[in-house]
Amino acid sequence: MSRKYEVGVVGCGSIAKERHIPALQANSRVSLSTVYDHHWPNAEKTAEDYDILNIYDDYDSFLASDLDLITICTPPFTHAQYAREALEADTNVLCEKPMAVELEDAKDMISSAAESDAQLNIIHNFLFSRSVKKARQLVQDGEFGDIRYVKGVQFSSPRRDLPSWYTELPGGLFFDESPHLLYLIESFIGDLEVVNATSQNNSGSGQPLDSVTATFRGIQNRQGQLSMIFDAPLSEWFFIICGTKRLAIVDIFRDILVHVGQESHHSPLEVLQTALSGICQFGSGVVKSGVHTIQGDLFFGFNYLLNQYLNSIESSSNPPVTPEQGYKILKGSHSVLNEL
Repeated sequence: MSRKYEVGVVGCGSIAKERHIPALQANSRVSLSTVYDHHWPNAEKTAEDYDILNIYDDYDSFLASDLDLITICTPPFTHAQYAREALEADTNVLCEKPMAVELEDAKDMISSAAESDAQLNIIHNFLFSRSVKKARQLVQDGEFGDIRYVKGVQFSSPRRDLPSWYTELPGGLFFDESPHLLYLIESFIGDLEVVNATSQNNSGSGQPLDSVTATFRGIQNRQGQLSMIFDAPLSEWFFIICGTKRLAIVDIFRDILVHVGQESHHSPLEVLQTALSGICQFGSGVVKSGVHTIQGDLFFGFNYLLNQYLNSIESSSNPPVTPEQGYKILKGSHSVLNEL
């Protein structure tokens, strides 16, 4: 039987409370014993709400509390310092994306991980969601034929609950959330080369950018595109995969995959059959995701990523998302901004 890991959470904001803490408490391989936040009332309230024993507002004391693993859920510009100090203490680290803000800080994190007896994993959780794993399996099985084009689309409403610090990032919300779409695009087309990028900022919404669109060249003439709209009426994220034999749409927020095969003649009957197939797949997906939501375990791949990470610690193998992979995606965000 594998050992049980003592885990501490760094930062008690919404991502910690909505995803990290519930997923950690649902995992039998870990014991969530400790929380840290530089603001004591945040740490105290979170510990009380989730029945967590140990509370710290001093990071050195937090690291000295004999933890095997920490998860970093703080603003991106704090990731590097928290991760480096933990790795220097030989404490394993799960770090939220983006892994850092500056590329040099990310390189320092990679160096710290290489010099440590602990492992650093970047949380690219949607790679491990049920819908994306199923899509990747279909690609590996040859169901899509040759991948030609993928697209990540984000519609974001300024009325949703946004972090107070996002305007301090380069490009604002783009910098914080583009990694999700970039790592999905990269996983299907290979290393990302920015072909062009455009932006808009004319709504007077107060957002640093109202929209960003970027096109990428991948391997074997594959193409990817990212479109992010930050002044939309509602918030929805989708990922589209187009191959020579199959087309798929991933509804990211609901963790649903809808995919259809090649048509023959695009006849009215065939169009209706395609619609019926899509409706049935989406309806079934809504039911499954609804059950997971009711059960409180719709973690969008974080639970699977956590188990794979624990396996890598036990086997001293590479983590599921290496710091080098996190750096590539961070560099992609910078490359898009440099094109604007």
